[in-house]
Amino acid sequence: MAPDTLDTGAAPLSAVIVGGGITGLSIAWYLEKVAREQGFDVSIVLVEREPSLGGKIRTHTEDGFVIEAGPDGFLLRKPWAIDLAEDLGLAEDIFYTQAGGASLLRNGKLHPIPRSMMGPAPASPRDVWRASFLSWPGRLRANLEPLVPKRENGAPESLGGLLSRRLGAELTDTLLEPLTAGIYGGDVYGMNAEVLFPTLRQWEQQYGSLTRGIRETQKAARIRPQPPAAFFSLRGGAQRLVEAIADRLERTEIVRGRIANAVERRQGDPQSTYLVRLDDGRAFDSGMVALATPARDAGGLVGSFAPGLARSLQEMQTTATGSVYLAFPREQVAHPLDSSGFLMPRSETGLVTGCTWMSSKWPGRSPEGHVLLRAFTGWARDASFLEYSDTELVEVATETLRPILGIRGAPDRSWVNRWEEGLPQYRVDHPNWLEEVDRELVDQPGLFLSGASYRGIGVPDCVRQGRETAERMAAFVTQRSPSQPVTAHGA
Repeated sequence: MAPDTLDTGAAPLSAVIVGGGITGLSIAWYLEKVAREQGFDVSIVLVEREPSLGGKIRTHTEDGFVIEAGPDGFLLRKPWAIDLAEDLGLAEDIFYTQAGGASLLRNGKLHPIPRSMMGPAPASPRDVWRASFLSWPGRLRANLEPLVPKRENGAPESLGGLLSRRLGAELTDTLLEPLTAGIYGGDVYGMNAEVLFPTLRQWEQQYGSLTRGIRETQKAARIRPQPPAAFFSLRGGAQRLVEAIADRLERTEIVRGRIANAVERRQGDPQSTYLVRLDDGRAFDSGMVALATPARDAGGLVGSFAPGLARSLQEMQTTATGSVYLAFPREQVAHPLDSSGFLMPRSETGLVTGCTWMSSKWPGRSPEGHVLLRAFTGWARDASFLEYSDTELVEVATETLRPILGIRGAPDRSWVNRWEEGLPQYRVDHPNWLEEVDRELVDQPGLFLSGASYRGIGVPDCVRQGRETAERMAAFVTQRSPSQPVTAHGA
């Protein structure tokens, strides 16, 4: 429970946040921060249906093993997550990926991926020629990319359509699709190119070539300080970020293990516009509500007063994802595990879509003398892994990795994580969907939507959206009559 309201002479701001993942927590953190900076008081209630906070950020530690159910690190080129970590006083706990590079599994064999080909387009024609996972026609087609005329039609295009049009189907399907699926878990031919990678369209229009565009971008980057690695994490696990926010919130009451059943719009009361009802009979009056939940869940809450918005939100599609952690004594794995792991194109059939060598990527995530492997399952066209038991998934993952990594025997330990609605899918029509959602929100002042369903999937983008939502909420309260604190009604 938050402390008693401070008497600052200004009327307090009230807000209810539904969803205690990183987006909802970021909203609360930055809303409190804006309130301190601008000199007004704040009263917030945050409702999370699970007993623990963090959404898909969940860390489990067991006898020296650190197991991440969701993301194991955060992208550095998008600075919002590391900025938040430093803002929370966690700078000394930040550390960076240690193992560089990755491989691609093709025809049962691991092929190193040249570093210049780890992005959304290859930067070096020479490395394309050296890519052993491509056929000679595939290499030739990819290196002809600068000669491909740029697309003048401004209509929405799928990511797979753009990449295959410029670089050829073989490079797209063999490497670029699994690189992208490792982030978004989706079908590149069904996701919007400009939403996921807006720089690709910009490079094509400005330079007439993705290859030239990425090279020019890299040249410009060389004159600026570069991050020490691609990803960072926190000692003790990603959940430290979640715990740090929760521990430092001063004006936010956190309600865990309770479900928000409905949000109601109250007519004629500008000070208490919304009523958020919980499954235990409690209800909270508030002038502002932020729904930091998946879009479909948000749609299920607002149907009584915004049926059009509810219908739009229910259209969001998701894909199931999962992972299997396997721990082995080091001597049972012949492979040197000298990079971060490997990817698999869809032509390599099976449930496993890739593998991260966690003990190489993040030293300290397994006890000395052991290796920790994380095999991934599920993507947009295949959620069949959900039909398998945990025991079956461990067996499938072990037998898939055995010939690739030279594994002997069974794992000492294993952990299975599943997300039935793991990742939202930014379809080709995603910009139109966002416009429709925004139009519907115009008629619902004080209602805010934020999170991975909308304008960025990864943790840094969710932090950014949380911060932007907090700033919009603060601006909203200055444009209307000051609201009263959140009022709780008992069961």
